[in-house]
Amino acid sequence: MTRPEDQEVKEERGYKMKLEKIDGKGKKLKFIAEDTNPAMMNALRRTTMNYIPVLAIENVGIIENSSPVFDEIIAQRLGQVPLVFDPDKFNMHEDCECEEGCSNCEVKFTLKGEGPGILYSGELNCKSGDVEVLYDRIPITEMDENQEVDLEATACLSIGKDHSKHQASVSSYQYYPIIDVDNDELTVEEKKSCQEICPRNVFELDGDKLNIENEERCTLCKECVEEVDSGVVVTGDEEKFIFKIESICSLDPEYIISKAAEVLEEKADKVVEKLS
Repeated sequence: MTRPEDQEVKEERGYKMKLEKIDGKGKKLKFIAEDTNPAMMNALRRTTMNYIPVLAIENVGIIENSSPVFDEIIAQRLGQVPLVFDPDKFNMHEDCECEEGCSNCEVKFTLKGEGPGILYSGELNCKSGDVEVLYDRIPITEMDENQEVDLEATACLSIGKDHSKHQASVSSYQYYPIIDVDNDELTVEEKKSCQEICPRNVFELDGDKLNIENEERCTLCKECVEEVDSGVVVTGDEEKFIFKIESICSLDPEYIISKAAEVLEEKADKVVEKLS
């Protein structure tokens, strides 16, 4: 239930969950979401993975390929190469005003190479110059003497629901741990066992007292509960969650979360519109 002091977060169209960032470096982000529920957390998780538009190579035209790797495999590898792009500069195909593709919804690449040597993703050349690869040392194929690759490729925006190469992130959530330790009910051996068996080092033994060092590390595995007869209780807060997201594209995790919120709002508006 929502606490009385939190009533001010209520709004005409619903509620606002409280977010608190607890860790975030590079492509990873971890935050606490409070005053929400599992349905909302799962919707956010699915949206961050499956409904954020990501640019990826879609079509490949092989001009010449005498390397030992089949055309289809080269095309598949190119599709999995993450691209650095500005999401505000491109439209989804279905949202673009053009009919056959234009610079607002497509990006053209060329790739040429001769053996001997390895052809890497960094050798992809963007014709417009405003898109580049995120990792330039992804091997595409290896070629011997007198072997070559010459191709053209087209990248477009799509979502992870359509193909995994357009997946923006890997996301997960869990209930926020609530850990209750009653030292009076625990023996010294049980306290030591709880500390040693915890795979995330949640507990700290201070003399003969078992303390909770960092409850946010807890994954709710309840190994500590199974180790003792009583004295340790681990549950999950049903209105508070730990959300983790790792970007697997060029987009920052903060942007992915923000965009996911917009997508969810648009979907909710469509439901309301259909019912009104």
